[in-house]
Amino acid sequence: MLSQGSEIVKYATPIKTDDTIFRLANATFHSLVQPFQKTFTQKGGVDIVPNEIRQYRFKLDDEFMPDEFYATWLGFLTAQQVDRKEWPFVKWLIEVYYKNQIDQDMELNEYYKGVYATPLAGIAGADGTGMNGVQHLLKAGVEQGTINSIDIGTLNASNIFDQIEAFTDEISEVYQGVKMNVFMSRHWLKKYLQDKRVQGFYQKFSEKDIDSGIDFTPLSVIGLASMVGTDDIFCTPAQNFLHVAPATITKNSFKFEEAKRAVAVMADWAEGLGFGINQAVWTNIRKAGSGSV
Repeated sequence: MLSQGSEIVKYATPIKTDDTIFRLANATFHSLVQPFQKTFTQKGGVDIVPNEIRQYRFKLDDEFMPDEFYATWLGFLTAQQVDRKEWPFVKWLIEVYYKNQIDQDMELNEYYKGVYATPLAGIAGADGTGMNGVQHLLKAGVEQGTINSIDIGTLNASNIFDQIEAFTDEISEVYQGVKMNVFMSRHWLKKYLQDKRVQGFYQKFSEKDIDSGIDFTPLSVIGLASMVGTDDIFCTPAQNFLHVAPATITKNSFKFEEAKRAVAVMADWAEGLGFGINQAVWTNIRKAGSGSV
């Protein structure tokens, strides 16, 4: 119950599709309105090509001996009158352990920090190699010049409040009124709030304690466990931050097999996380060789 659940996908727009590669239908930033005249005069167009967001396949393969728990404090969860794969302990293991552990693994290893690596035949894949996570996408977009890189220097606990304001000042004015989240690690969220308190924004006798809002904007600072240990910041509208998954298969579908007193647990699913268009993404990550974060 103390496991870190899945957080980052809660801030993304869910897309349900059985296509292995998803791409927005269009992305238009040209104005369309014009004065009336009887002849057809085309106006508008699409210059920005949407990103392809890939669904990566994941799986769970595990095996255990329920009898090992028979004499322990979990013994009451066994039942000799049914197959081992139907013991109440197995149901408990699925609902309390496996589901939570999958969420934790995806959050801490894959969603943000993952870098895909083709698995070797017959060898279990290493942590963080199941997909290209958000950090990988941010770095690739910055290197290609398609994601907006904002240089606010190395994050500093003593002035991070000013750094975050400077970061949001550089967001395109067209998006200044759009409600968005500025994502960072929980460590830097705490430092932001502490610095905000030092700046005099904490009212001791107010009914409303200090919050994570960024003054004079509809933006808020959000701390994510998936970004632990990083100095990264990124921001984009929720409509542009997409979590793609099949409409029919979820990672909470498990299959059981029993053989020689052992119970094998298997599951497989697919999902992907990415940006619809890079041009509506801002980050403090900088190009390699320029003192990148």
